[in-house]
Amino acid sequence: MAAGLTVTTAAAASSSVAQPAPAAEGVTGVVTPGVSYPAPGQPSGSDDDDASASVVEKDEGDLRVATLHAGITADPDADDPVDQLISSLSTGNHIPARAVAQTAQINDPDVLVLTGVSYDEDGAVAELLRTRYLASGQHGEASLDYPYVYAASTNSGRDSGADLDGDGVIGGPGDAVGYGEFPGQYGNLIFSKHPIVEDEVRSFQNFLWSDLPDNSMPEDEHSELEESVLRLPETNLLDVPVEVDGETVHVVTTSTAVQQTDDLAVARSNDLRRVIGDYVSGNAWYLYDDEGETGPLDAGTPFVVAGSPVITGESPEDLSPLLEAPGVQDPEPEAITEVSLEERPGPLEDTDETATHFVEQGGDLRTSYVLPSTGLDVSGSGVFWPGSGELGYEVVDPTSSYALLDRLVWVDLTLDD
Repeated sequence: MAAGLTVTTAAAASSSVAQPAPAAEGVTGVVTPGVSYPAPGQPSGSDDDDASASVVEKDEGDLRVATLHAGITADPDADDPVDQLISSLSTGNHIPARAVAQTAQINDPDVLVLTGVSYDEDGAVAELLRTRYLASGQHGEASLDYPYVYAASTNSGRDSGADLDGDGVIGGPGDAVGYGEFPGQYGNLIFSKHPIVEDEVRSFQNFLWSDLPDNSMPEDEHSELEESVLRLPETNLLDVPVEVDGETVHVVTTSTAVQQTDDLAVARSNDLRRVIGDYVSGNAWYLYDDEGETGPLDAGTPFVVAGSPVITGESPEDLSPLLEAPGVQDPEPEAITEVSLEERPGPLEDTDETATHFVEQGGDLRTSYVLPSTGLDVSGSGVFWPGSGELGYEVVDPTSSYALLDRLVWVDLTLDD
């Protein structure tokens, strides 16, 4: 099993749910696990909501893999940001967590990859999301049971001890190994209805950017010391095998820490996508994991790349190392809705049906991806982007204080019998 990772499974998790902690400052109300409540400021589920227009039922036997940039993080100015987040989540009424849970409950993925979630070594954030939110019906939706959860440590906010941003001062988010205002600020979580093969998980958190052949690191910008601490992943790069009815599917996931636009961040994320493409296509001979094992996935291994490896400002050409990698297929999921983009609030310039990230005063962007291997049969795909009057509109409506900035994207896979 990869070092530095926390695993929560049905066997490891407590059979009882802890009592709610006192409400954190700015959070009102406590939601009892297992009880359905409407979203804050929203009515209960209504017959007027058109579920058929925004939700696709999964075929029996198919595997639905989904990803969502959750943005569940903490106030960096708090004395202990992660502890503050845990306290807020413990109330059961953390608004972004409820919106994430409602989104997942409506779409019912078998494997759910959440990015942009703060990491803690004890796995409390992951367990609270599992028990207090996903397993508690939101806005009248049915609860979701994920007995298997994988939480990985992250480079975001990890002190580098070097002046990586060149401002003459050591310390601060720009000098972290991955951008972050506190350790663990942006991490990745995998929730699964199927067993995670813990002993075969691979983590590439410590792979040095300078060790990538023909890398795009700007020349003469970093000292030898800085190059020795600058890892390629801003958060982590994970290969998490999931056992599905006797067949193993590798969930390969990563994400950027924040939506940066500087040249260094773009070069770094572009190189990371190249590494992912090399890894899943069997060409990453140079890649070593955190246990010191080298090499890529074996040829023909079923995989799904799921996460948000894209930052604002990157061009379609920057995505080609991943999207055009051998063995990778892009289903190009589109919005499941009967409400056209022209009828949506907000600017629509350059926005298309595949967009997953809302941009205020600009075109929405496709930043979250689910990319299966070419050997897997894709039976369906979609972006959860309902329009007004359709089920779940409140979690994507940019005029709502309850809405997320990102949308869930999913792919259904028909595995071999």
